Amino acid sequence: MDAAIFDLLPFTCVEISPIRDEDGTIVDFVWESANDSANRVVLPEGGSIVGLRVCDIDPAYRESEMFFDAVKCIETGQPRELDNSGRRPSPHGRLRHLQGTVIRYMMVPSEKGCIIFSIEITDIINARDEAFDSVEMFKAAFDHAVQGITLTTESSDIIYANSAIHELLGYEPGEMVGKSSSEIMRPEDYRAVVKAGTQMWGGKLDQQIIDLILIGKTGEEIVVSNALSSVYSEVRGERIYISHARDVREDRKLAHKLASAVQKAELATLLKSEFLANMSHEIRTPLNGILGMAQVLASSGLDDVRADQVNVILESGNALLSILNDILDLSKIEAGRMEVTVIEADLRHKLDRVCKLYEPTADDKGLKLKLFVDPSVPAALTIDPVRVRQCVGNLISNAIKFTDSGDVLVVATGQPLADKRVKITIHISDTGCGIPADKVDRIFESFAQADGTTTRKYGGTGLGLPITRQLAQLMGGDVSVVSEPGKGSIFTFTFESEIAESVSRDALLRKLEPVATSPKAASAEVTPNARRILVVDDNAINRRVARTFLEQSGYEIDEAHDGKHALEKLDGSQFDLVLMDIHMPELDGQRAFDQLRAGESSNRDVPVIALTADSMRGDREKYIARGFSGYVSKPVDQRSILSVVEEALAGGTTLSERRRRA
Repeated sequence: MDAAIFDLLPFTCVEISPIRDEDGTIVDFVWESANDSANRVVLPEGGSIVGLRVCDIDPAYRESEMFFDAVKCIETGQPRELDNSGRRPSPHGRLRHLQGTVIRYMMVPSEKGCIIFSIEITDIINARDEAFDSVEMFKAAFDHAVQGITLTTESSDIIYANSAIHELLGYEPGEMVGKSSSEIMRPEDYRAVVKAGTQMWGGKLDQQIIDLILIGKTGEEIVVSNALSSVYSEVRGERIYISHARDVREDRKLAHKLASAVQKAELATLLKSEFLANMSHEIRTPLNGILGMAQVLASSGLDDVRADQVNVILESGNALLSILNDILDLSKIEAGRMEVTVIEADLRHKLDRVCKLYEPTADDKGLKLKLFVDPSVPAALTIDPVRVRQCVGNLISNAIKFTDSGDVLVVATGQPLADKRVKITIHISDTGCGIPADKVDRIFESFAQADGTTTRKYGGTGLGLPITRQLAQLMGGDVSVVSEPGKGSIFTFTFESEIAESVSRDALLRKLEPVATSPKAASAEVTPNARRILVVDDNAINRRVARTFLEQSGYEIDEAHDGKHALEKLDGSQFDLVLMDIHMPELDGQRAFDQLRAGESSNRDVPVIALTADSMRGDREKYIARGFSGYVSKPVDQRSILSVVEEALAGGTTLSERRRRA
């Protein structure tokens, strides 16, 4: 071996010749030649190893794997290759080096013995081991993934498929590798995937999720959500597409069940609303007769005994109506159908009115009902006066109910907020029995009261406070309570409002006061010869109630028992106004109204008031939008119906005007 040549090499190179015993067995080697790298490795202190015996330098060499491989190389004349003895099999069957340095030895037979080349390959081995580890790690992760994963080439060949996709499609492990992805998809889905892959190749998409149907080994169609992405493989020199397929069959079933459940819930809500509307109509109709005739009797000059008996009927009927309204309100709130309708109103005036309403009840119990409105409360606010009055009324009623002696005090204050808004706080305090601390939260639960004996002692449904709190929350506020047993309670009702434009108090009061406040007031402006009213209702009692209310105020009344009968009356006679019941057999009030407006009758433009037991939120607005001149809800209150009638007459054409036009 020409050492001068090999001195230029960056790795060690030696030539060794065998030393044999008398039996011809190789027992050692002698270095015949060595390059500089070999000399430095064996003799770091300097010098040459040529002529030296190997085992003299390294006695352990005779028992090493290299010694025996050198013997085999010389005796067989075949090249040999090995790594140093620091490499051991891993649990996966691969060799892994366990020491810091890995040397690769290559032995080639020569004339004298053999030439040995050696080079350090530690970095190469480490890189290879890390690569194997990464592959094994990712393979393990892919194989344990719940979703089915496939890797495909640009030509759609599957080069990897994890266990989940094999199991999903019914293939044996490894059976999908080598197949084309077109074999496991419907043609239209395959085209969609190819299109998405092309868009990814063009840089238009990074990832795309496609719902498609995969074809199993047995032909079964499996609906999946497929997330498609791609990477460029430097090793393969092409783009690789990665598919994550998620079985969505159960999701579809669940979604269908959920949609079905939602549909059933919506249907149940609809049926509930219809039931409540029907219940309201059916209960209000007989209540109309009871309360209507009781009002007539109360104003007929009865003696004290009879008057007291009639008042009992009125109080009982109004109590039943209040319960009905509470149940309807709670149902609307729970169904999310309760709405707040704000208008400009004078809160001070509203509070004064509601307190005056409850003053007789307080007087009967010997209580003082006092109202104080702080100047911080603006004169004009945009509020829902009906709901505010309902909340305050419920709290005052409760305070009076649970107080046997002392006072009930109502205090209203205002706190300015941003954007012309104000927070209104109304405290209702009493000197009643109070509420135990462990019962406070219970009073705001539907149908619940602080004590089971409360209902028996004081009456009520237990709906007033829950409804009040939920209404307050709809108005951006709340209801809370501080109470001490034996000393009384303070309920705090808050809500937010906008400060209205500058409106005079007098103007607001004129706007909000009813046109007619009593039968006498109404009759003062009406003459029998000029005001003829047709009352249309299929219920004879309801017609009788309306007739009595209106005749007491000087109106001339005629009747019709259904829509068809009403149209016949309107074709044959002249009227100033029609009170039209909505729910009637043969021809209902809405269709009769539409036919009247579309016909050629001289009464075509006569004001028509919707007279109905429909009392759900928005019914008034609904009928006004349909063209009715007013709306009266059953059971009919005498003052209310007279007010609506007079307002409609004031805004419509009179009989004499229509006669002149004719």
